[in-house]
This record gives sequence, C-alpha cells and structure tokens, in this order.
Amino acid sequence: MELRTLRYHAIAVAILIFIFFIISTLASNLVVPTRYTIDKTAPMYLDYAYYIDETKTKTFDTIINQPELLTHQPFSDVPWSFSQQNYWLFLDLENKSLNKQNVVAHFDNPMVDHLTIYRLDKNNKLIETYKLGDKEEALSLFEYSVPHIRFLVERKSSQRLVMKIDTVGISKTPVNLYRDKEFIDLVRSQTGIWGIFVGVLLMAALYNLVLYFGIKDRVYLIYIGYIISALTLLGAVLGFGFYLWPVQWQLYIHEKVIFFNYAISFFTLAFCTMFLRYHKDNCWRYKMSVKLLLFMSVMAIASLFIPEYIAAPLFFCVMALLYVVCIILIYNKLRSGFRWAKFYVLSWIPLIFGAVIQPMELTGFLAYSFTS
Repeated sequence: MELRTLRYHAIAVAILIFIFFIISTLASNLVVPTRYTIDKTAPMYLDYAYYIDETKTKTFDTIINQPELLTHQPFSDVPWSFSQQNYWLFLDLENKSLNKQNVVAHFDNPMVDHLTIYRLDKNNKLIETYKLGDKEEALSLFEYSVPHIRFLVERKSSQRLVMKIDTVGISKTPVNLYRDKEFIDLVRSQTGIWGIFVGVLLMAALYNLVLYFGIKDRVYLIYIGYIISALTLLGAVLGFGFYLWPVQWQLYIHEKVIFFNYAISFFTLAFCTMFLRYHKDNCWRYKMSVKLLLFMSVMAIASLFIPEYIAAPLFFCVMALLYVVCIILIYNKLRSGFRWAKFYVLSWIPLIFGAVIQPMELTGFLAYSFTS
C-alpha cells in the first residue's frame, strides 16, 4: 500500500476515534435520572395507592373520606387503559431526615388534559392545589413540556399528594419525585436528547430536499414527509413540540395526535414501496401496498372526527397490518437479490421495530423508564 494511502487511512481512523470520543463523552453526561428518585437519594419514605373512578363522578372530598376505596399498590401496577375514567393517585411522603427537602414532582405525560394535584398535611388538611395539563391556560412552556410542581417538606414531617388524572386519550402518567439537583439532571438529559434528535432530523430533511431538487426522485419528498411526521408526533409524546411550534398549534396536535401516528405509518409504507421500486413492478404486492395506503388515509381523516380513546385502538390494529405488508415487501426484494434492499433493512428495520416501544410502554406491556 502506498505511503499516501496509509496517511489518508491514518487520518480517517483518527477522525473516527475523535468522533467516538465526542459521542462517549456526551453519552456519559446524559444520565439516567429515573434511577435517582428522592427515595434513593434522601431519607424520604414513599407509600403509594390509587383509585380508578369508572363513573368520573367522585369528588376530592369523597375520595379523601373513603380510604377503603384505595388500592395500596405501586403506580407501576395501575391498570392504565383508553377507557374513559378518572385516575386518583395517592403518594404519601415521610421525611425522616433532620433537614428539610426541596422536592420536585415530575408527571411524565405532556399530553394529559387535566392534572390536578392536591398537597395535604399529615392530617389531610389541604395545603395547596396545582393545575397542570394541556387544557390548562397560562402555563409556561416549561410546565407544558415537562409537567412538574415544586414544594418543600419540612424535617421530620409528612405530606400527601393526591393527583387526579382526567384525560380523553391515554391516561398513563408516570410520577417521579426528585431533589432539585436530580431534576436538573433530568431536564438537562431530556433537552440534550431532544436537541440531538431534532437537529439530526432537520439536517436529514434539508439534505433530502437538496437531493430531490438534484435528482427529481419523489422518494426524497416522501422521506421528508416521514421526518416531519416523526418530529410532530414525538414532539407531542415527549413534550419538545412546544419549542417547535406555536403553543396553539401544539395543543391542536395533542388533540389530533392519532392523525400524526397515521401520517408516520403512511410515509413509512410509501417510502418502503418507492425505495424498493415496487411502483415500477406494478405487481400484486404493489397493489396491496396502494390499497393499504388508501385505507390508512381514510382512517387518518376519520381520526380527526372521532375521540382519541376510540381512534387509538383502531390505529394499533392498522399498525399490525402495516408490519405484515412491510415484511412481505422487504422479504420479496431480499430474496430476489435487489441490491438496495439490504441497505433498506439495515437502516429502517431498527426504526420500524423501535416504533413498537411507544404503544407498548403506554399500554403497560413495557415498564416505564427514562431509557424507553
């Protein structure tokens, strides 16, 4: 091998090592904050209970005066569902240290409609009431994107949080308590991941736009559609959308979030069909793909007019059809020796299967964690 070639190889390896150094340093600073809840960092003891009001008629006073209604289990055991019912979560805090504790309660569901938190003393006397949720007005962008409250627990004292969750869509709202430092770590980690994710997707969208104007292939426009749909959907689910769109736009996206689930599915199948060149084959697989695209378009429009708790289960059924069709399309091209099919599998299979994580976590099949 020539000396010049070796020199360029050495430069390439040095650049690669430098890039991996940056990635490892960044990853080490993105902590997993859900490991450091306040019960693990301070002598704070927590006790959990919940009640599901299927009639949506129980009041705060009724719940407080009927403790026998409560189920004393961790919040991870709450049977969350799309059914229209109110969830009452009870969290008792006992500070056994000699120091007062500044506590931040984080409610990890930016799409919840109404979240009312009652803070009580040990005698069930009301101390303060908080209102969160995307249907509440005059909240800050921070409160919309990262729903939370701050309060003080005096030394050797007890308090109780009573949380009422009233929403049209998925009610699952993980609750974690932190000290200030750990909550700052949480926000820093979330913001870092959001920034990387949004930045990479915007760069990819611009790059594909340049390719479209250069090559005039529609597949690049379809990929941009996928990117915008992904940004919009995950911005609603994770909360960073409040920093991408005007608040009123983002609140509307929350109301019509199932439509954007269909949008991602639509562009995923359209890209698969175009990238693997089925539109040139015009075989039965192509016709099957077109029919499913039309069906998803109709269902997406219908989701704008039906409640989310009805539209969401229907979407999960359609998503199962999407997976079957995508597997058929990919398998056929792999078997036929189509060269680009290998690149498609390498790049899109992780995304396609990764998309299952969100609905499985929301419906309780996967445990909630910062990683998921």
